[in-house]
Amino acid sequence: MGRPSMAAERIEQIMQATGHCLRKNGLAGTTLERVSEESGLSRSHVRHYVGNRDDLLRKFAGWLYTGYQAEFIDRVAAAPQREKLAMTMDYLFSTGFLPISDDDTVIRELITAGVADESIRATLQGHYTRAIQTVEDAIAAEHPGAPAGARRSVAYGLWCLAMGNSMMAELQLPVASGGLVRTAAEGMLEKFNHG
Repeated sequence: MGRPSMAAERIEQIMQATGHCLRKNGLAGTTLERVSEESGLSRSHVRHYVGNRDDLLRKFAGWLYTGYQAEFIDRVAAAPQREKLAMTMDYLFSTGFLPISDDDTVIRELITAGVADESIRATLQGHYTRAIQTVEDAIAAEHPGAPAGARRSVAYGLWCLAMGNSMMAELQLPVASGGLVRTAAEGMLEKFNHG
C-alpha cells in the first residue's frame, strides 16, 4: 500500500506562503525562493507542485477567491429571497470589505499582476463577474420588476463603491468607515422604490 498523496497539503502550504510573500514583499518581491523559504519547502518542491512563478500566481489567484465564493456568493444564493439584498449590502459595506484585512493588499497585487498576465486577468474577471451577478440577483430578489439593465448598472456601481471604499479605508480616511458610502449605495437602490 503506497503513501497517500501529499499534493493537496503541499499546495495549501504553498498558497498560504504565497499570500504571506505578497503581503510582505509585493508582487515584484514574490519569488519562488521567497515562497520556498516561507513555506518551509525546497524550491524544487515548490516548482514540482505549482510550476514556475507565473503558474504559481495564476494558481494563487484561483485559490484566494475560493474562500470568497463560499463567504459571499454561496451565502447570498442560499439566503431566503427577502434577506438577499440586506445580506449583500452588509457584506459590501461592512463585514466583507471592512475592516481592511491582509487580503486587500494581496488582491491589489493580483490586480496589478492581471494587467500584464491574461490568465490572471481572466481569473479575476470571472470571479468579479460572478460577484457582480450575485449583487444583481440580490437586487432582483427585492425588486423583481426592475429592468435588467438598471439592476446590472446598480449592481456594478455598488461593487465599485465597495471596492473603492475599501481602498480609501486603507489610507485611513475617516469617512471610509463612517457609513457615508453605505448611504450613497442605498441612494442608488432608491431608484427602484420610485420606478
